Amino acid sequence: MTKILIKRIFIFFTFITLASCDSNFNELGSDIIDDDIHHNNIQQFISEVVAYDRPTGAVQANNMPMNMLGVYEPSSFNYGKTIASFVTQLELASENPKFSNPVVESVQLYVPYFSTRESTNSSTGVSTYSLDSIYGNLSSRIKLSVYENKFFLRTTNAGSGNLETYYSNDRDLVDALSTTSPRLNDSPLSGQNDLFAFSATEIERLADGEVAERLTPGMYLTLNKDFFQNKILNQPQGGNLLNNNVFKNYFRGLYFKVEQIGSQNVMAMMRFGDGRIVIRYTDDKLDFNGNVVTPIERVEKTLTINLKGNTINFFDNTYTPSFENAVTVSNPNAGDSELYLKGGAGSMAIIKINREDLLANLPQGVSSSPKVLINEANLTFYIKNTNPSQNLAEQPLRVYLYDLNNRRPVYDYYIDNSSNSSSPKLNKIIHGGIRGSNSTGRGYRIRLTNHINNLVNKDSTNIMLGLVVTENINLTGLATLRNPFTETALDNNGNIYSLPVKDVPLPSVFSPVGTILYGNNIPANDPDYNKRLKLEIYYTKPN
Repeated sequence: MTKILIKRIFIFFTFITLASCDSNFNELGSDIIDDDIHHNNIQQFISEVVAYDRPTGAVQANNMPMNMLGVYEPSSFNYGKTIASFVTQLELASENPKFSNPVVESVQLYVPYFSTRESTNSSTGVSTYSLDSIYGNLSSRIKLSVYENKFFLRTTNAGSGNLETYYSNDRDLVDALSTTSPRLNDSPLSGQNDLFAFSATEIERLADGEVAERLTPGMYLTLNKDFFQNKILNQPQGGNLLNNNVFKNYFRGLYFKVEQIGSQNVMAMMRFGDGRIVIRYTDDKLDFNGNVVTPIERVEKTLTINLKGNTINFFDNTYTPSFENAVTVSNPNAGDSELYLKGGAGSMAIIKINREDLLANLPQGVSSSPKVLINEANLTFYIKNTNPSQNLAEQPLRVYLYDLNNRRPVYDYYIDNSSNSSSPKLNKIIHGGIRGSNSTGRGYRIRLTNHINNLVNKDSTNIMLGLVVTENINLTGLATLRNPFTETALDNNGNIYSLPVKDVPLPSVFSPVGTILYGNNIPANDPDYNKRLKLEIYYTKPN
């Protein structure tokens, strides 16, 4: 057993080194089992599972920790396209501001992207950045219109008193009211609106011909001065700007509407929560008592409005007939040949493990003692390459398996404390689900050793499992489905029961990517039979 432990430690740290890109699967079968099978009586058993597709439909998309903006239409996963728009409330950085005779000089909206600083020129002070979480073609452009939002985003439902839920297809609530007025980003520069592009260039704000401020890459738009003069600076003290509760009802936020230009597609994960509007204006100078000094002297001032409060991310999906057919015409009994996973308002897979098959084929099962020792158990998913020029960046870095019955992670997720401080998306690397490759192909491997051990040796309930793409393995919250559905399941005694599915893991909602995986229902004579979904178990016979 010491020999096995040493090899596991070596493989584990090798895998951590490789995991930042398309890494190798953790080949426990070949690296450990082949060498130790005669010494430690380790056996392999492959159990067939059933997996099939389900569409999620519209999903809860308000107040998410991350939000998308843009158009995404991947070439290697032919499901169609998604257009993501966004609406947010606003908050005054300082409530109840006092003005005397203010005149707006400029209004800038800044929303940072997720970026990494690569270098800084010591002579010029200019930094070079790379963008994270950009999908599609970075050189593509979108039509971006920023409007005053005129729909009030409630925090609680007036009828139930519960927190309000808004869904990914609720855009008409906002769009119908807000687009009747001119857009606020009305600059004559087309890069500010009709031909907007995401750029990795550092932003320089100039004042009197000098660099006054450097900002990390982000959306940096000039907004209409007259609108903010009337909406903000012309307001009397103690009125609509008295506090943020009053302000949010008066100025209901900003609506970022996206439209596609031709076939161009690019989408970015945005740091809207760190965004702000900065109004630069001049006003009469006041003395310590708040009175205008004489002679009148004009001074420069700023007022900041933060992008804070309730938000909704909208997804307009145009799916291909092949995708819609695949996720709606599925086989819950025998399983599907392909599993379509799509983030946002997309699709998921449902997986059934055959507990009776485990008990029948693993020696000394639940009713016997000593128990069989489960050394390793993995679900292995291979990516189906439907496009010879498949773009790896269009495949999710990670997939997430969860307990569908109890709406929570599986046990192996909880007990995996492995972490990666430089890349938290690679935390829980032992449990897995990270994109990798081996001699058979690219795919994902998820470790379920403790889950299978509990099924075999502890008579645990044989739950159904859900599989989704995930943007962040560290988040396990849930997003409600607009149209819940029901699955048919079997308990440990073979009794049929109905399982309502009311939500999906939240990190799948703010991920735009998708993939096609091989399912379990592949004929034995098919050339891709070895890529079928299977549960691989390595065990030691009890003495």
